[in-house]
Amino acid sequence: SITLLQICLTSPKPVVRFAAARTLNRLSQYRPHLVARCNSDMEPLLSDQNRSVATLALTTLLKTGHESNVDRLVKQITSFMCDITDSFKSEVVAAVKELCIQYPGKHKILMGFLSSNLREEGSADFKRDLTEALIYCTQHVNGAKECGLLHLCEFIEDCEYPTLCVKIIGLLGQEVPNTSNPSKFVRFI
Repeated sequence: SITLLQICLTSPKPVVRFAAARTLNRLSQYRPHLVARCNSDMEPLLSDQNRSVATLALTTLLKTGHESNVDRLVKQITSFMCDITDSFKSEVVAAVKELCIQYPGKHKILMGFLSSNLREEGSADFKRDLTEALIYCTQHVNGAKECGLLHLCEFIEDCEYPTLCVKIIGLLGQEVPNTSNPSKFVRFI
């Protein structure tokens, strides 16, 4: 079935490419090592004219990629985040969060990507997904606490969603006293 899906990824019909990419994307949640065999066939889809196909390919590559590809994938994600719908943006955020957990050495790049999207336009749900991903990474990735807290602090300065501000300020109240230099967070609070 994987071989057949690989063939479908190169189909001239967008609907076939979309179906194959979506199937592999869903399968990557349960069997990423099997789907990783298709990564070389997925990479050309990153420049597909159909943004849905490109986004599915990208999130699949994020779920099955290697640490050495993270920098390149983040650059590619950044280039078309404004062209996709909020539901696909949320999928990208979830994939980036999982990648941050999987490769903690790349947390600065991945959390920087999440933070940069907090400054862009987006719905309240998208902003919530971004903040929850940053909070999760801050709490579960070794060495990411201060970096994540600073990203969240920058967001609350201009945040227009009171529920997110309250959540972040509550987190800051819990986590900041345990940092190496709590005074640098005071101006944000």
